[in-house]
Amino acid sequence: MNPETREQIALARYKLISPVLAEPGRVQNEYFRSQSEKEHELPHAGRRRLSVSTLKLWLRRYRERGFEGLKPRARADQGRPRRLGEACLAAIRGKCKAYPDWSAQRLYEDLLASDQLGNPPVSYNTLLRAMAREGLRPKTGRSDVRKRFEREEVNELWIGDFLHGPPVMAGKRLSKAILCALIDDHSRMIVGWKFSVHETVSVLVEVLKEAFSTYGLPQRFYVDNGSAFSSDLLVKSCAQAGVSLIHSRPYDSPSRGKIERFFRTVRERFLAGLPTSLTLEALTEAFARWLREDYHDKVHSGIEQRPIDRYHASVTRVSIRRLSKAELDEIFLVRHERIVANDATISFQGRTYEVPGAYIRQRIEIRHPVDDAGDLALYDNGARIARLKLVDVRENARTFRPASAPTPVSYARGKVQP
Repeated sequence: MNPETREQIALARYKLISPVLAEPGRVQNEYFRSQSEKEHELPHAGRRRLSVSTLKLWLRRYRERGFEGLKPRARADQGRPRRLGEACLAAIRGKCKAYPDWSAQRLYEDLLASDQLGNPPVSYNTLLRAMAREGLRPKTGRSDVRKRFEREEVNELWIGDFLHGPPVMAGKRLSKAILCALIDDHSRMIVGWKFSVHETVSVLVEVLKEAFSTYGLPQRFYVDNGSAFSSDLLVKSCAQAGVSLIHSRPYDSPSRGKIERFFRTVRERFLAGLPTSLTLEALTEAFARWLREDYHDKVHSGIEQRPIDRYHASVTRVSIRRLSKAELDEIFLVRHERIVANDATISFQGRTYEVPGAYIRQRIEIRHPVDDAGDLALYDNGARIARLKLVDVRENARTFRPASAPTPVSYARGKVQP
């Protein structure tokens, strides 16, 4: 299995366990049981059901070894039966039809006693999965009820989303301004934001990186299922930072009510009073001033306090988890692939960079911080090799040495340098 496939599998596993990384054991068990009743699309494996024990194993490996612990390794159950045979399935169907009121445990004990579960017999969890797959378990309706909630301290939960705003001048073009914002559930502080003309993962992680640097790391990050929030870059960044990434159910915006309520406030108290024509820079300056002087400094009806006061009161009671700038840069690296030309160069965003000659005609991986596309570095098998420099053709001309020349030849002067 190649490294890219192993990483895709690890990302898929992290998406499944991420919602309950910061939750107590009872909540984890309930969540894992609900996930075991669904089919999941997994790289290299297709659609399949997962047992509670498998999900718990992934969670334990992630806590012990981080993101690397989620990458697959050689199976330890080679040679053991993995599926029920047709005879077993027929026996299960017959028992369920004859005794519809029996519990799964009693059914398993009866089948085991009559040697109808194979040799060696399949496990109890395998029986449960087979019953669910065949539709032999009684179905119950959803019992979840939406309730108002609030986290006890800051950084326990952040909620993020995008708001489409008014048209603005960005450079020489008229474009729609889009606000990316992050709100702290406890204090209602806006811990990260940016106006841009794109709704992309690059904008999101740039906002998230700045928020991590300023306010520390949250325990949970709650978002919708948009392309930016479902991207591999965001998933892996949260995995490496130890942040539980939680996605709401599709089309369930009320579950993200606090950020939706903030966006309503933005429309009513900020956007409604703006001039009809603004540049993106002017809009950004006006929004920063409005946050500072209006939103953060006024009593919030939901908490009956000023968000700034509630935030500072909570900060004195909790320990804020932080990462260094170097650690943040590494977490939020954007990855690209290029093929090295015969002159040991690559082209990236209209500029040409030098690459060590050993990589000529090879496909290489380059990475850069999300907020600095010019800071390119070469990576080989996950290890940082070197920082890439822009090509300086004049400097290369002065130092070029043909194979037959004992000293450098200067094409700039047209003579051999002493």
